[in-house]
Amino acid sequence: MVGNNFPVFFIRDAMKFPDVIHAFKPNPKSHIQEYWRVVDFLSYHPESLSTFAFLFDDVGVPQDYRHMEGFGVHTFTLINKAGKAMYVKFHWKPTCGVKCLLEDEAIRVGGTNHSHATQDLYDSIKAGNYPEWKLFIQTMDPEHEDKFDFDPLDVTKTWPEDILPLQPVGRLVLNKNIDNFFAENEMLAFNPALVVPGIYYTNDKMLQGRIFAYSDTQRHRLGPNYLQLPVNAPKCAFHNNHHDGSMNFMHRDEEVDYFPSRFDPVRHAETFPIPSTICHGKREKVVIEKENNFKQPGERYRSFAPDRQERFINRWVETLSDPRVTYEIRSIWISYWSQADRSLGQKLASRLNVKPKY
Repeated sequence: MVGNNFPVFFIRDAMKFPDVIHAFKPNPKSHIQEYWRVVDFLSYHPESLSTFAFLFDDVGVPQDYRHMEGFGVHTFTLINKAGKAMYVKFHWKPTCGVKCLLEDEAIRVGGTNHSHATQDLYDSIKAGNYPEWKLFIQTMDPEHEDKFDFDPLDVTKTWPEDILPLQPVGRLVLNKNIDNFFAENEMLAFNPALVVPGIYYTNDKMLQGRIFAYSDTQRHRLGPNYLQLPVNAPKCAFHNNHHDGSMNFMHRDEEVDYFPSRFDPVRHAETFPIPSTICHGKREKVVIEKENNFKQPGERYRSFAPDRQERFINRWVETLSDPRVTYEIRSIWISYWSQADRSLGQKLASRLNVKPKY
């Protein structure tokens, strides 16, 4: 799963995935990371307000890894042995609570030790204070997909917990530090395309893009045989036809490197049901019907205490005050936030001396 510390993502169109990554990376000319590039690109994507409602909130800077939530972000499918499918979202909740850093704290902590989060995690495990996360799921019957005022497969939306409550299903405990950071951490190759029996994909378009992009990235980053690396290989006995290719270090002496073969009667893996979908109509690239870009960001902002709202506003004022941010871009963002919450838009417009359009 995608393990972001926010439950939503900036865009819903997987074709724009490379562009959003480029916008967040340093300026290709100066190699300086600059926010005017981010607000410029995302000014074309009002669905990004959902993620900005987290990023520019107090939770935008986690205190450390132990006090950070994790989210699968995307909608997957759970399938039982009878073939019954349910949509599912995954949530990791730290048992020690969620803690974040405000600006002055982040400057002090990060300025004192830029590896503070890694050191906190390492020292805690070493001391036997093992970090733990509880795993929760939300499930939805696919037949109820159209009963909401948003698209449940839209990666820029959260599911209402009062209607689809969190259900505890497991936990994760980190009880041992790794021996070699590069071999056991840097060469890890996570990939949402690799699912276990009982879990499958959905038509979440960003998930469909990531299914391709992550494996492609790992082959580029680590080589075509990255799944042979000990940290990525199965711990149990396995059989595959991964012969040849750059940096293939698995000793193979078989004559048969294909499947099936009467000369190599290996056992078929157990089959598991995969959900099927009956499709009607024409296939085309269009904007989804239920964009609903402003409701959830507005609701989240209104849930903040007044001092938290003020900090949220100040972060936006600082970002949009960048000299490289044009009057047009400021106006667009103010119009977006005005549609999410009129008072928020008015406050931003007043402080930035921009006339709101809504």
